[in-house]
Parts: sequence; C-alpha cells; structure tokens
Amino acid sequence: MKKVILLFLAVAVMFGCKEKTMEQVGSTTGIVKISGIVEPADSLDISQIQVYAYDYLKSDYDEYNADLNADGSFQLEMELSDPREVTVFASRPFSVLAAPGDSIYVAISKAADSTQLIEPYFTGDRAATNNELQRYLRGFPVDVQAQYNNEADQAVEEFTAFAKAEQQSIIDYNKTFLSSIEDPILQDYINAREKFFFPNSKIDYAMYRDYYGLETPAADGEYFNFIDEIPEIEKSDLVNTTLIQRLVYTLKHHYQSKARLLVDDGDSIDKKALELAAARSDGSLLHDLVTHEFYLNQLQDHNVEIYESTNEQFLSKIEDEEIKNSITSRYEAEKKLLESPELPEEAELLEFESANAATYLDEIVDNANGKVVYIDNWATWCGPCKSEFKEASPKLHDKFNDDVEFVYLCHNSERRAYLPSIAEFKIKGKHYFLSDEESKIISQQIELEGFPTYTVINKSGEIVLSDYIHRPSYPATTELLTKLINE
Repeated sequence: MKKVILLFLAVAVMFGCKEKTMEQVGSTTGIVKISGIVEPADSLDISQIQVYAYDYLKSDYDEYNADLNADGSFQLEMELSDPREVTVFASRPFSVLAAPGDSIYVAISKAADSTQLIEPYFTGDRAATNNELQRYLRGFPVDVQAQYNNEADQAVEEFTAFAKAEQQSIIDYNKTFLSSIEDPILQDYINAREKFFFPNSKIDYAMYRDYYGLETPAADGEYFNFIDEIPEIEKSDLVNTTLIQRLVYTLKHHYQSKARLLVDDGDSIDKKALELAAARSDGSLLHDLVTHEFYLNQLQDHNVEIYESTNEQFLSKIEDEEIKNSITSRYEAEKKLLESPELPEEAELLEFESANAATYLDEIVDNANGKVVYIDNWATWCGPCKSEFKEASPKLHDKFNDDVEFVYLCHNSERRAYLPSIAEFKIKGKHYFLSDEESKIISQQIELEGFPTYTVINKSGEIVLSDYIHRPSYPATTELLTKLINE
C-alpha cells in the first residue's frame, strides 16, 4: 500500500526542450474535450470522472471533474498547451494521450478477468493512439516491483544486473511495437519510456528501499554513477509526462539523500541538495527542472528564505527562461502573501481553552452546539490537502454551512506558513494550529491515517469515521453529511 502512496506522489511533466524555451517552442493553449460512457452505468460504483494534468510550471495538478449522468455518460473540457499524457480516474487510473483541439471519446467497463481492473476503449480523435497505448502498457515486458522487496544479501547487485539485462527487453519490445505505430505522439511516448524507464526505476528503487529500511545503495556511492549517463531530455520526450516528471521527483529525492551525508549538524539539507542539483543544471533541461522543483516546493510551503539566500547563485545556471520566470514570479507572489495575508471573513482563528490536548475534541463538539462536525486534518506542505482546498472544500462548506461545523486542525507545520495558507485558499471555518505534542494526542484519538484525514462527528458527539476517503470532493461525503444532518 505504501508503494502505491509513494507512486501517487509522482507528477506529470510537460516542458520544452533544452535548446528552446517554452515561448520559443510556440505552443498555444487549446481546449481538449473528453467524453464517454461507463458501461453499464453502475458497474464501477462511481458518480464522477476525474482527469488530472500536471502543470509543473506551477508544480501542481490541474484537476477536471465530470459528473456521471444516469446512463453513465460524462463530458468535460480541459486546457492543454502541448501534447501530453493525462490521467483519468474511473475507480482506477488509466493514461490518455491528448493534444490541443482533440475531442476524445472513451467507453469504460470492467475488465472481464478482474473486478479490480477497467478497460477503456477509445473512438473519436486519437482513438487508434490511445487504444494502442493501452495495449502497449498492458504488454510492457518489465516489472520492477518484485525486485523492490528482495531481502537477499546481494539485493542491490541483483537489481543492477536485472536493470542491465532487461533494458534489452524494452528495446526489443519497443522495436516490434513501433513498427505498426503511425502517430508521432505515441512514438515519442514509447521512445521516452525506453530512454528513461530504468534511470527513473534505479533512483526509485533506492528511494523505496530507504523508506522501508531495506538494504539501500549509499547516496554517495558508485551505484548512482549512472546519473551522469542519463540521456538528454528532448522536447519530443516530454509527451511521456508521468515518467519524465517522476524522474525529476526521484532525482530531487536523491540529491536530498546525498545532502544529508554532506552537511554538518545545523546546516540546511535543502540548500545543499539545491546546490547539488544546480551544479548540474548548465545545459541540462533535466537539472533545470530539478532546480525548479526544489524552489517551487519551498515556495509552495511559503518559505522564501532559500530563494532569497541562493537565487543569485543558482538561477543564472538555468537556461530556460520560462523555468526561471516561473520561480521568480512564484517568489514575488509568496512574498506579497507573507507580508499581507488576507483571510476570508468567515475564517475564525481560535485557541483551545483547555490546557489538555486530550479534551480538544470534546471542546470542538461542545462549541458545535449540536451540529454535525467535519474536521479537516491538514498540513501546510500537504499537496492533496491543498488540492481539496481549491474547489471541493469551498463547495462543501457552502452547501452545508448552516448545518455542519467545519473545523480545520493544522498539524506538523511551520507557523509561518499557517496564515498564508488560509489566505491563499480562502479557507472558511474554524481554524486551530496544533503543536507537535498536541498533534500526537489528537492523532491517536482520531486514528490519523496521514494528511489529509477527515474526521466526521455526529450530533451526539460520536466519531462516525476518520479517514482519507471522505474528502470534500468525494460524492459519498455529501451523502453521509446529509444523512447525519437528518438524523
């Protein structure tokens, strides 16, 4: 399960080649229409289709939603500036290749051999491309997952040998597959997978094993010499958005791991990691993107210190002007937000009256005056938390404002980022900032699963559930709150 969570952190990338800036590429934003039907309408037990496209000039996802009609049909529109891979969620995720102006139709049904899998079938624009994409991914000959949990004494050496041998399997598979492919978008997607599948997998392997406490190659050891040999990213590779972005993410993680070995106590690991990435950035779009990721992650958590102390040293190494402008414009926006955060009128900043954190939930219930309580347990650095804050949380709040007490408990966060986060997303409701010790106590009481976790308490003050699933965007959350209100 944790492996799935780690992979979910992966994000998709779309950018220009290293010889050109994004502006020079000349891409124009266009509308993509995705419509289709779930067959039969109730087969997947869902009421909504989600589509995610990663815009990493923002280092964030653009999310698009479409409600299912009674007959299982749906339709949505999204904006794209370049051909790219987007992810569609219909109980399970699948990839779609789309370009500005496309009108894509997909029929979705359960796979015949498993209730846990789905089968999409495409018509309309790029139908052959996307049907072939599904076939390509289903038949891909290499599965690295079994290697990740190998507990043998020579596990790392075995994985290195496995990667070297199986690279030829990918080359052979792609050669056969490409012989019948006409769409250059799919050709570029497949070629990128051949070039970057194992470089990404090697870093991801080390990242995974470190997370689980298994034998892990040293971040400063010979295992990582292959990083010097990662092929250059060309513009044509970037249609494989998930893989390229994942490579950026895992490489960033590697530099952080290496930085931990190099810094003295009290020194900034993030600064050292940024220095390692920026040192490789000259002429490399990949490392421009890694540097961009470092800066954007800090700025998204409302931390401007690293930018202010390093930008003169490192920004000059970035060749792509769009990447550079993305960093500086985000800094300017964060600086303004930090200097004057404007909270929404319906946001209440509160302190608990009790000195005992074990009674905080009781205090929340008492203050709700018999209302149903919906607690959003979040952190300022949590991407999924912020994703819900954009549209879903405001809609849920507006729908149930009179009947539900909305409470936001901020855990494990820096106080400097607390008010700017509330201001940035205009989060209405009652807000409490928890110290680490207070968070530990509350986390035990509600069985915190991670961030975000949503805790629902009925009118009698009893915890009905506490999980990640009942987020604001989940249709069943609306149904549950309606049921509890009417009890």
